[in-house]
This record gives sequence, C-alpha cells and structure tokens, in this order.
Amino acid sequence: MHYMDKNEELFRSHYPATPTMPPVSGIDKLWEMETDNSYLKYLYPKITRQISDFVENECDKMEYEGSLMFDLFPDKVALQMMAAGIATQFKKENPDVYPDQPELLRDMIEVVLFHEIMYRRNRYRNHKRLYL
Repeated sequence: MHYMDKNEELFRSHYPATPTMPPVSGIDKLWEMETDNSYLKYLYPKITRQISDFVENECDKMEYEGSLMFDLFPDKVALQMMAAGIATQFKKENPDVYPDQPELLRDMIEVVLFHEIMYRRNRYRNHKRLYL
C-alpha cells in the first residue's frame, strides 16, 4: 500500500493525464508582453520612436510564414540590407537627422530592427503554442 507524503499532494497535477486542450494561460503572458513592449517604445527618445515606426512598417511587410524574419538563423547581410533600405527611406523624410554621422543612424536602425524582429519572433512562437 502506497502512502502519500504530505507534500506530494501539492505537486500533483490537477489536469487529466490524457492529452487534451492545454489551459489558455499563455494569453495573459502575450498581453503582458505587448503592454511592456508598447510602454518601453513610448519611453524611446523622439528620433528613436520615429525610427521604430519605420522599422515596424517594414516588419509588417515581412510578417508571413517562411519570411526571413522567422528563419532559425536569419542572414546578417540580408538584415543589414533591410536596415540600409530603412535608413534611406528615413533619410528622405528626415534629412536633418545625423547629417554628419550616417553610420550612427544606420547602427541605430539595425539595433531597433533586430529588437523588433526578436520581439515578433517571440510573439509568433508563443502565439503558435497557444493553439497546439
């Protein structure tokens, strides 16, 4: 006869042993992640917020199944070319931003782009897990 330890009841799963639909507790995490990301972008300096808008628009175009954004190891050169394209567009609309340091603008765009890609990859993976 097996006697239960007092602590064993605390760790026993209250979900059925058969595979069923997982509990949808991850939706709260996604909402929390969205809120955090929005707030932190709000805290960006003005120029960085403008850059972030350009980057988000470019990432919106790339958010599809099989996109470079969702590759296991995205190609660095392709990402740098994307950043250069964003820098060109941004420079057309804001010619007075970093006129003496174009490398600084491009570096900032790359950082914001890589962060946005990381955020979207994480959101994509967590969203898919909700419906497995």
